Amino acid sequence: MSRRSVDLPSLQMVLVFTANVFISLWDKTEVPTFRIFGEALILLGAILFAYVLAYLRSGFFGETEPKLDRLITDGPYRFCRHPLYLSFIVIAFGLDLAFGSVSGVALTFLLSIPSAAYRARVEDRLLSERFGEEWEDYSERVGFLLPKLVGGRE
Repeated sequence: MSRRSVDLPSLQMVLVFTANVFISLWDKTEVPTFRIFGEALILLGAILFAYVLAYLRSGFFGETEPKLDRLITDGPYRFCRHPLYLSFIVIAFGLDLAFGSVSGVALTFLLSIPSAAYRARVEDRLLSERFGEEWEDYSERVGFLLPKLVGGRE
């Protein structure tokens, strides 16, 4: 029986985003917000998530370690290197706004976004090791979590 190590960046991100959702649901301090804006963000994030899954297919295992033998640079990956993590952030922020949760918004900015960025940085390093120059060229052209508006390095 082989023993698997825990994928800490994945575990951290899942725990933080889960806590973010629960805090948003249970937070009783409502602020006036445009609920429809939050709901629109949830829908936008869900559509982005589905779009990413269409390109990852068997590469989506929830682990930080790359599973595919080729570097995916088309579809949503031609706009940013980590559109899946971006979709999680958009959904979390949408939930915060839809529920009017001040604590949820704070958690999104203080924990959820940094945990997604941490996992993405770990994944960048692993992809660089696996794909070398191909990855370096790609990462220079394409933004980290958001599309690059101007060419050049981040």
